[in-house]
Amino acid sequence: MKRKISDLLDDIQDDSIELEGVTPLSAERIKERTRRAIRRKEAPKKRWGLRLLTAAAILSLMSITAFAAENIWGAGDWFREMLNHQLAHDKVTVREHNLDVTLQETISERQIQLIDELGTVFEQKTITDQGTTMTLSAAYADERVIHLYFQVTAPEGTVLPDGDYFFHSSENLDEPMLEMDKPLSCFVWVDALPDADPRDNRKDFFVTIHFTVDGSVKFNDGTSKIMHIPGIFLHEELADGQSPKRAAPGSFDFDIGMVNQLESTPLEVKGLAYTSSETGTWTHDGPCQDSCRESLTGEMDPETNLPVHSQSYDYTVTMRELKLSPLSMAWSCTYSGISAEYFPGLKFRIVMKDGTSFLFGGISSYHEHVAEGIYYFTTPVDLSQVDYILLGDPELGETQKVYLP
Repeated sequence: MKRKISDLLDDIQDDSIELEGVTPLSAERIKERTRRAIRRKEAPKKRWGLRLLTAAAILSLMSITAFAAENIWGAGDWFREMLNHQLAHDKVTVREHNLDVTLQETISERQIQLIDELGTVFEQKTITDQGTTMTLSAAYADERVIHLYFQVTAPEGTVLPDGDYFFHSSENLDEPMLEMDKPLSCFVWVDALPDADPRDNRKDFFVTIHFTVDGSVKFNDGTSKIMHIPGIFLHEELADGQSPKRAAPGSFDFDIGMVNQLESTPLEVKGLAYTSSETGTWTHDGPCQDSCRESLTGEMDPETNLPVHSQSYDYTVTMRELKLSPLSMAWSCTYSGISAEYFPGLKFRIVMKDGTSFLFGGISSYHEHVAEGIYYFTTPVDLSQVDYILLGDPELGETQKVYLP
């Protein structure tokens, strides 16, 4: 399925998710729940947190046999061109949104080396069912995200066109896509990579699984972790009651355990605090209560034709935990000075030694003045080249610098 992460993971703030326990839902159901949460959210209209500014990576790769790949390519080689294309896409995003970000030109050899260290090239991960052959070629991961590269050959005469694909259909939403020793919520993104002949029976897929704030995964702990792929479905605009079109026959179960991974580095942040001052705006249906009327601005929202509310907040964020890997950053904090219904978002910037930056986005949940979340990096970050992490926004208030060990 084509990634529209900016629609689904736009700094999701879901106070219905408790910070303890798990949400054992399928990926597609979580995505639908997220869509509903976004549709029903009334305030604030202005997002408090960082926007996720990534989109589907698209690239063309020359076909290569699994035998040649396992003997010549490392895990980084499988993903090199995709990541370079992602950087090109990010540059367009930076230009369109006028962001204060200076991106690197191409993926560095050090980043490819990081993926080699993080990842695995699989020698025998091929399954054939009902005439369709699927191969898991390579993967790299930390405990919060895993990237997988699949190759598919459908029966002769089958056309696998360029387009948007699912590995899950509406008919099997209740089937868990991942079978592990503990249930974890996740988002599964499937990108079909265009090839030289979009009318043939072959297609490569880049799959990303983002685990949410309810737990982490040990891929290299020696236990199996089964990824269920009930089928390969082509996404089309369907009428109500219709199911996605099955693009190729067969179903597949892959063990995605035994993947090399680099553990996150915990940073000394407990008790660090910064203060900020922000203004939030929102609209809502229905009459205003007495306290609500005090925040009316007298303006009308041009999209909804509803009255606009605005209120300024002074608040303090106090860190509890921060863990950093080349692929993601997990954090938790408390916040005070504002209503428990609002979470301003964690403000931070990763400052590289050469002055370059990168795009990222993530998901957060909050409940009773406690928040936690994960930010996922679109390209691997060489931690040896990180100068420091700046907590807080210098334009909004105080900041704190955090240096890596």
